[in-house]
Amino acid sequence: MRLHGLTEEQYMAWHHDGYLVLEGFLTPEECDRYNAKMDEAFARWRASGGANPELGQLNHVEQICGIIEHDDAFLELMEHPRMMSIMRDLIGDSFVMIDNDAMLKPPKREAHTNWHRDTGSWLVVNEKPVPFMVKVFYFLSDVDYDGGCLAFLPGSVHMSNDQLPKVERQEDMPGHVRMTVKKGTAVAFHGYLYHSALNNYSDRVRRTLIYNYAPPFVRTWPGYEPSEALRAKATTNLRKMLLGVHPWVSDPKAFESEPESAASAT
Repeated sequence: MRLHGLTEEQYMAWHHDGYLVLEGFLTPEECDRYNAKMDEAFARWRASGGANPELGQLNHVEQICGIIEHDDAFLELMEHPRMMSIMRDLIGDSFVMIDNDAMLKPPKREAHTNWHRDTGSWLVVNEKPVPFMVKVFYFLSDVDYDGGCLAFLPGSVHMSNDQLPKVERQEDMPGHVRMTVKKGTAVAFHGYLYHSALNNYSDRVRRTLIYNYAPPFVRTWPGYEPSEALRAKATTNLRKMLLGVHPWVSDPKAFESEPESAASAT
């Protein structure tokens, strides 16, 4: 098969493990830019009352749901050309953005969730297994072993629910791997992968931008629907597809040229 953004080894690792770690995906300068934009967005968000959709209320973290509404830099990152090529390999030539967040995980704070899957569904499209969703974490800070890691149970995409271990304390999961990553790393994982947030025992805030992609017939999560102002910025086929302005688009040519604004995000 033709791959657009992954090597054959990465593609095989994805199907075996259910996740990919892409070190150095963002440059230090890009991380600095997104961190500054995050600080500005959180300052405005707190000043306006810090409201989130009902489904976006999480304990022990600060989270802005629908971060692409808050600055064009986040909208441009949604359509990062390299990540779009990777999504083509993982999902196909047509996919949408179903939710997106900015998250701050404060130090000395318990995890906001235990082990779970993001979805209980698998899809088959054109006789090919396709994830119901693929979530991408962009890490804008280094994450230490005890720094509130995102953690996975490798290969759990191939396990039934009855086979999944149950633990009371997140860190006690047998065989788990922690995303102890450097700033600028991107991590993509299958929605059916068993994963958890771990407790942040460190003195460092974990800073992440999170984008969730899905096949085009999956609806945007309630509360994340793009505003009319955002839809008006959908001036390319790629952005129209991602924001669901033109549903059921399957246009490989949409990936051939970058949106006009994308160059400033890369």
